[in-house]
Amino acid sequence: MSYQFNGHEITVNFPVNSISSNKNSIAFTDSQGKNKTTFSKRIEALNFMKWLISSNK
Repeated sequence: MSYQFNGHEITVNFPVNSISSNKNSIAFTDSQGKNKTTFSKRIEALNFMKWLISSNK
């Protein structure tokens, strides 16, 4: 599944096993391994984290 953000595509291979956040960065571990994405604004990072949580069902 993919998340579209400002013309970029972030690919996530569910299920997501762990999620952590630090300021503007979100790190997560999916079925393919560890990934880290950094956003320019905290609200963008939080929106991505909310999407990860809601799509991980």
